[in-house]
Amino acid sequence: MEPLHYKIHLEPNLESFTFQGTTVIEIKAENSVDRIILNASDLSLQSCKVKKGNKYSECTFSFDSKSEEVTINLPEEMEGVIELTIDYFGKINDLMVGFYRSKYEHQGQAKYIAVTQFEEREARRAFPCFDHPSKKATFEVEFIIDEYLKGIANTPVIEERNLGNGKKLVRFERTPKMSTYLLFFGVGDFEFIEDSSARPVVRVATTPGKTQYGNFGLQMARKSLKFGEEYTGIEFPISKCDYIAVPDFAFGAMENYGAVTFRENALLVYPGVTSKPALARVASVIAHETAHMWFGDLVSPAEWKYLWLNESFASYFTYAITDNYYPEWSVWDMFVSDETISGLERDSLIETTPVELPGDVEASINAANTEIIYDKGASILRMLVGYLGEEQFKKGIQYFLNKHKFACATSREFWAAFEEATGEPIKEFAECWVYQSGYPIIEVKRKGKELFLTQQTFTFIPHKSDKSWLIPINILLFFENGKTGIINTFFKDKSTRIPIPEKVVAFKVNTEQTGFYRVKYEKEMLNKLGQLVKQKKLSEMDSFGLENDLYALVQRGDYPLTDYLKFLEKFFEQEDRFLPLLDISKNLKETYLIVESKREQISNLGRKLFENALQKIGFEPKDEDGLQVSTLRDILLWTAFTFDSQKATQFGETKFQNLLDGKKVHADILPSTLRIGAATNDQAMNYLMKKITAADTPELEKIYSLNALGCLRDKQKILTALEFNLEKVPKKNRNQIINMAGQNPTATNYMWQWFLNNLEKLEPLHPIHFERVIISLIPTCCLGKEKEVKKFFEDYMKKSETAKDTIKMALEKLEVNSKLRTT
Repeated sequence: MEPLHYKIHLEPNLESFTFQGTTVIEIKAENSVDRIILNASDLSLQSCKVKKGNKYSECTFSFDSKSEEVTINLPEEMEGVIELTIDYFGKINDLMVGFYRSKYEHQGQAKYIAVTQFEEREARRAFPCFDHPSKKATFEVEFIIDEYLKGIANTPVIEERNLGNGKKLVRFERTPKMSTYLLFFGVGDFEFIEDSSARPVVRVATTPGKTQYGNFGLQMARKSLKFGEEYTGIEFPISKCDYIAVPDFAFGAMENYGAVTFRENALLVYPGVTSKPALARVASVIAHETAHMWFGDLVSPAEWKYLWLNESFASYFTYAITDNYYPEWSVWDMFVSDETISGLERDSLIETTPVELPGDVEASINAANTEIIYDKGASILRMLVGYLGEEQFKKGIQYFLNKHKFACATSREFWAAFEEATGEPIKEFAECWVYQSGYPIIEVKRKGKELFLTQQTFTFIPHKSDKSWLIPINILLFFENGKTGIINTFFKDKSTRIPIPEKVVAFKVNTEQTGFYRVKYEKEMLNKLGQLVKQKKLSEMDSFGLENDLYALVQRGDYPLTDYLKFLEKFFEQEDRFLPLLDISKNLKETYLIVESKREQISNLGRKLFENALQKIGFEPKDEDGLQVSTLRDILLWTAFTFDSQKATQFGETKFQNLLDGKKVHADILPSTLRIGAATNDQAMNYLMKKITAADTPELEKIYSLNALGCLRDKQKILTALEFNLEKVPKKNRNQIINMAGQNPTATNYMWQWFLNNLEKLEPLHPIHFERVIISLIPTCCLGKEKEVKKFFEDYMKKSETAKDTIKMALEKLEVNSKLRTT
């Protein structure tokens, strides 16, 4: 049974937060049926009738609220095309799912817009439907709304007519064939800017007064659509594409077909507040969502387990699109730091999952699998590009999209299309990297003129596994005469030997970090590579990879933490390159938080490294600074302050005092300035709270301020800020302060008790936000309380399915950190 077409009529009321709806569904039944089962949730069905010739017959129906299904009983057995008409009422909720309301202030008054968020299974809250990605259909949507409001849907308006009673009818073009989760309804006092220079027309929509911040987003949207069309060879099928800033939004953005929704700070650019890293973030989010117009919207997953076909590709093309237009940003360097390392760290847990979600159950995105589906998946695609070559990869993409456009696909259909298009046998690659969880570490030893390589599964906690991978291997060779060479090969057995030329003095496996694996060297070779780092003869990327692999081995227990600290002191003391410093900063902050016994040693080393780096790049931002310098400065200012740098402290205190005095601080150091101010200035808490509650504070500055509140040093002030958070901060942002408090060395010892005391207030958060609270608190704030915490969650998971996967992941991270404490 398949839906063919929906006609959806909605009459939303933004005062009572209710809506009246009528949905007409054309359904094709191959065989005779006497009932039809649809999805529906939180809807009050009033009537249902089926068309028989030119007449309609009433149908009885029954609800199953647990399965979120309504069974419609037909008056007789029917087959062929069946037309149902269903009248119903619903709520415009405040849950940030389904058809929901979003609050904003304008001219001192509280106002609302109504928007939708249907992924993964929430369209059923707005209309009865076959709410599954494989049940694609076309849609015609119309609203009856107040005449001063505007309506937005996936397609352009084809009719807008006043009805003479203060209301108007707004009717939209028929959509392409698409999944229910990609449908969008928006009603409110929207304002628009647009680019109609080419097809499709591109618009940015905001609440009143904010379109002035949308110009960069409008330009990036046009660029991203152009890239998508040129790369895939497939024209965007809708004549307009809207990019909509929503005040209350649970995620970063959502790829509704032709009507993409965003958090305001992910689309809008605020002069004097949006830093260069934040600007790059806006570009990246727009690129990601636009990539979905092909990966997810044009071709959708046949089941949610195949969600990687959406998210891994969109994550990969986030960087491809951004790099195409802003090559000076060097975003592929950030890819390895943000995507590959994130994926490796998540996949280093025993409690992990394959890129293709396992089993036949209804899969969902959650905090436990996001880094696998998005980050690891994108990294595997980058490795595939290296395996096939860019042109072959592009050829496979175009063939796959054309073969399955306006339809759905499975993982195996994707790989089959790639093999058909490229003639390359890549199913073996897929078997180990997409269907199999985990990843390998390669241990490499030199024996004369050969390298002896062995592979095994890498996990932080010891775990036996007989898995193996087909690994594309590249090895950078360093010769006595100063020259270098490359060996490219494949490695799929448990062990292999690779011959090397004479007079090789050093070698770096996984050069430029193109592979999704780790490497362990013999101590002598590790030190030789360290010397090459010190001499700047090893590239920035390879220096970063060497250091990051060593830290992972410390976490696994191969080396004591002191070995890592000594390695940094010996070979990275004068480091001034972006990637190594970024990673060292993250790792030292983490160990400082976890390993209390080594705090003085870590602090002394970090202060020395980061003051040196800040001296080289300058404490004061300059407009001509590149993205990497701007990103690094802000991070190192806060890290150096954490490690008791007087220079960073004095600089940050002065800048925060400037804010108190009504002066401006450069956007590129605003986040670190606010954090240092929170940690040092008695007036900071009140200043930050006022910023957070003021209607005219840009959303991005509110987030900076919320993060800063989590950096307060005084216990009573943090507890006051946390209470303020639960009472005064919108639901969309309540996890921000909590996440930062979980990383605050002065707060970790009491945050577990705070969590227990406030659990009933935290559970109603959006599920993904509640999961983020768990993952930010448990691994760091429960050290020394392992037995108590484990027992609590064992009992908790017996009573509730909420966040079960995330809880298991958080408990394993706690175990990893507990082990690191003892090194």
